[in-house]
Amino acid sequence: MPSTTSGPEAGAPPPGASAAVARRLAPESVSSGTERAITVDQTNISVVVDETVIVKWFRPPVPHPHPAIDVLEHLRAVGFTDMPAFYGAAVDDDTVTAIASEFVGAALDGWDWLVDELMATASGARSAAELERSAAAVGTLISRLHVALATPSPTVPAPVGLVAVDAEAARARDLLDAALECVDGEAATVLQRCATAVRTVIDSWPSGGDTLAMRLHGDLHVGQVLRTADRMVVTDFDGNPLLDADRRHAPRPPAVDVAGLLQSIDHAGRVAQRRSPQHVDLLDILIAESVAAALAAYRHGLASARLEQLLDDRLLWPLRVTQELHELVYASRHLPRWAYAPTATLRSMFGGE
Repeated sequence: MPSTTSGPEAGAPPPGASAAVARRLAPESVSSGTERAITVDQTNISVVVDETVIVKWFRPPVPHPHPAIDVLEHLRAVGFTDMPAFYGAAVDDDTVTAIASEFVGAALDGWDWLVDELMATASGARSAAELERSAAAVGTLISRLHVALATPSPTVPAPVGLVAVDAEAARARDLLDAALECVDGEAATVLQRCATAVRTVIDSWPSGGDTLAMRLHGDLHVGQVLRTADRMVVTDFDGNPLLDADRRHAPRPPAVDVAGLLQSIDHAGRVAQRRSPQHVDLLDILIAESVAAALAAYRHGLASARLEQLLDDRLLWPLRVTQELHELVYASRHLPRWAYAPTATLRSMFGGE
């Protein structure tokens, strides 16, 4: 889902503190130490130093070692370069106060670049083949991320394990109950009409036995995919904001990430439809084609690494449905204006007129 926006943050680091962290962790990237605050993250405070390094301050500081930082260390260790370079963490009294990473200048996230491409394709300004290539590039990127996450490193020597195949089912039921209780307006009307079908999907979750699991991105959507003229990277490994800290970084089936990504491509299409209502029907087709292209490219990436088994197909549809419930609950609690997108997607998945 898109980020919320805020004004100046209480508890912001004092002037010069971010530059000091950047100089210590990425000395070759800092010169004058000019700071610029970013105010689109409600959880943490981010400051760009010299337009080259971004320092993220944790509010409150987090215990060291921290699982999210372990993921970044792991990815750096296995040579994963499709993310902003991770420079390190500032640790004080066994807590992590901040981390420093490469600032990818002139980058747009997927809520901008993908929505723009969908609208341009619908209007005839771009070809459907170009849009398909972009969607496939995202799927390929995430396949490389998952291959890297599944590769042993000194930080995570045994990255892939097992969890119960129905480990996510209880969360899906809880999200359905929460959504039925907290959403209102059109979203509530559509959800009520789809509730029986949604519950049927959740109740048909595979049970018995295990499935592969590992630490994931955990909050994967197109807004976490930054693109410049010549580069595409995945960013922000803080995890799902609706989960508690222990669950946020626990091993989970890779299908969780894939479901989040696919549904966010759909949501980008709903944003495009809202902005270009004259192209609603064509955008429905482009949404389906983009989702299919991303999934096919992801599967191909795993197959090329001989890791097809990472994706448990049995889980993909129920997790995609669960993602819509997550979006509705998130919108109700944090960003009410966002509810239209998962509402439109849910209507497309199940009806609900």
